[in-house]
Amino acid sequence: MKTPDWLSRHLSDLFAYVLIPGIALFLPATWSLAILRRVSRWRWLMSAAARAAYDGASEFTNIADEVAWIVRWKQVELLDIRDLYMLMLGRSAAVVGEIECNVAVETAKDHVMIGMHWGPSVSILCLLERAGLKPAIPYRPPDKALLRVRPLLFVFSVVMSRYLIGTLGDRAVPVGGAGKVLRGMLDQPGCVFVVMDAPPMQGRPVLNAPVLGVNASFDAGFPATLAKRGKEYVFYAMNLHPDGTLRKQLELKGPFNTEDAQIFIDEYAAFLDSHLSSDSPHWRIWHVARQFWSGSQDSGNKLA
Repeated sequence: MKTPDWLSRHLSDLFAYVLIPGIALFLPATWSLAILRRVSRWRWLMSAAARAAYDGASEFTNIADEVAWIVRWKQVELLDIRDLYMLMLGRSAAVVGEIECNVAVETAKDHVMIGMHWGPSVSILCLLERAGLKPAIPYRPPDKALLRVRPLLFVFSVVMSRYLIGTLGDRAVPVGGAGKVLRGMLDQPGCVFVVMDAPPMQGRPVLNAPVLGVNASFDAGFPATLAKRGKEYVFYAMNLHPDGTLRKQLELKGPFNTEDAQIFIDEYAAFLDSHLSSDSPHWRIWHVARQFWSGSQDSGNKLA
């Protein structure tokens, strides 16, 4: 990496993961949202990641305004960072107070919550925990390789892991055997989170369904388990409010039940398709879009 690129990346990380969320901690919540709206228009901030996301999205979707798309993508990322720090440091009431729900959050009680790598979603866990719904979620432990190349992003991933474990306890399940642990939780009280939009591992059974007019492959393991158990599930997505305030809207659809794994995948693909078609900057893994539609092995997926 050339020195100017190296400096730009570290300067961007300093602002995105330290200075901007740090300032937000000491301001009224509405003021911090106003700051995020302003800094999301800084072209240099998170520019490499934003460009990778935009390039992925433009290959599969029609984008009318490149600048507006990138600004909205940055707002999703920056809001999730800001929310995490506020949740960690005692301002959870302010974060949860910014969430509107299209239906009562108790709709998800004791159901499987089926989602995507979508939106500023870390605050969902606090909302559900406060409502007594006992969420369980898989998470990826910090990648130590990041410490050398992007130390501030590594620190952020450590903070995220500590928040999940501190909030959920043993219901925060590290990836690598997480599927077996989560399947064991299906019959326990509480809601279990599953995201289905990552490319399946090579050699695993798959189910196919179209997304954005392109056939996509989904891991068949969990849908088969869900159908066999007859467990009810709810589709969820955390969206930015369309009014531009950066308030959040938690969308819940369901509960549903099916004994046919293909029907489940068809429904899920339609849910994913509708969101990608309407507000594609919310998707957090556009940088691996080609792998998703080709069903390649490594998604590099984030927490949803």
